[in-house]
Amino acid sequence: MTDPTAGRERRTVLKGIGAAMLAGGLTGCMGGGGDSDNGATTYWTTQVEQDRQEVIQSLINGFEEDADGTIDMVPVEEGDLPTQISSATASGTLPTFGEWGLDPMQNLGSEDLLSTESAEAVVDSIGRDDFADGAMSLATSSEGNLLAVPAHGWVQGFWYRQSAFDEAGLDAPTTWESIREAAETLHDPDNDQYGIVVGSDETPFARQCFTPYARSNGARVFNADGEIVFDSDAMVEALDFYGSLAQYSPPGTDTFDTANNTYLNEQCHMIMYSSYIMGDISSKTDGMANNTSFAPYIERDRRSSFGQLLLFNILDTASDANRETAESYVEHVLTGDQYIEFLHMAPGGMNPVLQSTAESEAYRDNEVLQEWGQDTLSDISGAFDNIERFGYVNGQMIPTFGEITSRSLVSQAVRRVSEGEDARTVADDVASQMRDVIN
Repeated sequence: MTDPTAGRERRTVLKGIGAAMLAGGLTGCMGGGGDSDNGATTYWTTQVEQDRQEVIQSLINGFEEDADGTIDMVPVEEGDLPTQISSATASGTLPTFGEWGLDPMQNLGSEDLLSTESAEAVVDSIGRDDFADGAMSLATSSEGNLLAVPAHGWVQGFWYRQSAFDEAGLDAPTTWESIREAAETLHDPDNDQYGIVVGSDETPFARQCFTPYARSNGARVFNADGEIVFDSDAMVEALDFYGSLAQYSPPGTDTFDTANNTYLNEQCHMIMYSSYIMGDISSKTDGMANNTSFAPYIERDRRSSFGQLLLFNILDTASDANRETAESYVEHVLTGDQYIEFLHMAPGGMNPVLQSTAESEAYRDNEVLQEWGQDTLSDISGAFDNIERFGYVNGQMIPTFGEITSRSLVSQAVRRVSEGEDARTVADDVASQMRDVIN
């Protein structure tokens, strides 16, 4: 997983075979566009954990038993992807295919380096109607080209203790009004109880928590022409509301660790977090999962969720033979028992984009997932249709948003309003900084 809680949820510690492959694999990706030294089809994956690599290698071995081609897996840290892709692009050594998130996909797609024909072929073979509409939308360029094959994803939303909400007569925290009411009602700091955890440090977590508030109010960082509109009235209103929630959050600058720890310790009954928390909640022996509900979106003028989509990207620079091998392998992984084995590498964190899988008993036949009701799993799957990110306008990525995130400008605005600064002043100041960055 990339964004929401990278420090805890996404443990990118290379061990054993993973470290060895990363050390030697990248330099071995020589030859024209995806051919490794031994002629195998090269596959980059951001699943660098050893246990996950063992699952992927098992899937590769099963595929190779019935296939003509062979596959070399190369684990790449998510944080290293931009540099590695840039270097491989310059040297003509891009892999045949890779599994990564939306930003690398959009960057490669904007350079016409992705095989849209391969993506279309795989999706059509699996069944286009089975893919979640939201996932397909995120994978499609503004020109209507399918850039990659959706593989799995996570979503962020409110996890809340149902018994506490029932006792207080509270509605599910899906609207600005119901969120504020719950935060006010549940806040009792004298008894070490807090109404909500608001991400307020200058970290990606704060930006991710704030995104659905802004988008549910129609606020954007960019307009359709790529111009900064962070100082719009809609953004000021969203910042002001978010800042007002901070008074019900634990003191200090709060991060994903604050959210995770206070919920698990029952010091807070409503937190915003990604679906990766399901494993942590399920590990509790007091039936916490049975008492936890999930609100997958925030709604005001419109519905909005934050999340990440991971996709299989097949490179147009690869040979025809290697692309065909990649297409066959991706189809193999996204089919039947193989797809369930793939997703169960990180149950709750890696969620299906295929509706038939999301609804299947075979998918739910997992120790972590069995702790959760079908409604929660369905809500997570359905949230893909509402995922939005500031760096996209009308389905098209604005590349300069990367420069804004690298300077944590949205998170800076979130921190400042959480500390009590005037929302209009903050929005005007940060918008000015953003314009200086991109101009």
